[in-house]
Amino acid sequence: MSEDNAKAEAFLKIRDLWKAFGNFVALKEISLEINEGEFVCFLGPSGCGKTTLLRAVAGLDLQTSGSIEQAGRDISNLPPAERDFGIVFQSYALFPNLTIEKNIAFGLENTGMKKTAITARVTELLELVGLPDQGRKYPAQLSGGQQQRIALARAIAMEPGLLLLDEPLSALDAKVRVHLRHEIKELHHHHGHP
Repeated sequence: MSEDNAKAEAFLKIRDLWKAFGNFVALKEISLEINEGEFVCFLGPSGCGKTTLLRAVAGLDLQTSGSIEQAGRDISNLPPAERDFGIVFQSYALFPNLTIEKNIAFGLENTGMKKTAITARVTELLELVGLPDQGRKYPAQLSGGQQQRIALARAIAMEPGLLLLDEPLSALDAKVRVHLRHEIKELHHHHGHP
């Protein structure tokens, strides 16, 4: 770590985070700092709390105690809509009744962005994930790997400060997994992170 990075304020700070479901403690005393541009993976066996931690950061399951700061702002008790993140679940969570273009544009349509700008952003993202001609299709018409790329495009459409990926590659075959791992690294690099 360079001296500049050591002095820089962490982008995400988690302090003494606990999450309990009734008597079951899923997270206990979790503290960590993540700098802007870092690519961090949580590894561990099923049931160890990885998803619970991501859901707490996203505000989908509020922590029992502890604090979460993002870019110097305490987000500990904010609802998900007031946090700056994109998320991709293992199941992709695409809207089956919407075209691929509409899935990607979904979050953008509620921002007041002009339709022409939304169309341009959707086109840019389809190019970025290597599916420029798939926009008029529906999720069921795409392979699992293609659906995952669309879920990634939708998650980054609004250029979130934080991208949370919950086992995004686990349901894919080995060849597609290697390809998408490379694409995720390229997306990270494309957004200015070496």
